[in-house]
Amino acid sequence: MHHSESGLPHPRSIFHAPTRYALQALVCLPDDGTYRLARNLASEVGIPGPFLAKILQTLGHAGILESQRGPTGGFRLNRAPEHITLKDIVSAMEGPEPFEECLLGHHGDKDGCHCPIRPAWDLLQNLLTTVLATTSLRDLQLAQHGSGPPEDSDSPVAAPV
Repeated sequence: MHHSESGLPHPRSIFHAPTRYALQALVCLPDDGTYRLARNLASEVGIPGPFLAKILQTLGHAGILESQRGPTGGFRLNRAPEHITLKDIVSAMEGPEPFEECLLGHHGDKDGCHCPIRPAWDLLQNLLTTVLATTSLRDLQLAQHGSGPPEDSDSPVAAPV
């Protein structure tokens, strides 16, 4: 078990590191249409620039980001953050069905898996998919900056991923 300097375990995540880095970088992107250089975002997020550049390219291929070359180029959101769901981001980074595989490694499709954990895993997968589909990048940005969702919002409060 890894421990931080405070002696507490590091937080765990169900997502791979590139997905977590993608979320962190996307939260830092402005929604005013300006481009941000990958190296500047990497410095802000604290990860190597070439690694983040590959992540941003993946997000660009998925239609979440737009890129432009040149001195005024970089990456920017392709649509408003309230129209980008966490499901969009996770699907771009992890694949369209990131939680489909059997926890015990049994092969076969969902209906062919008869392991004892499958019913509980299906329930958890459905709940997680619902939260990802109803939480937007804007929700994460608001949570990151400590302002929370608007009072009249029907969106769930963003939780750390």
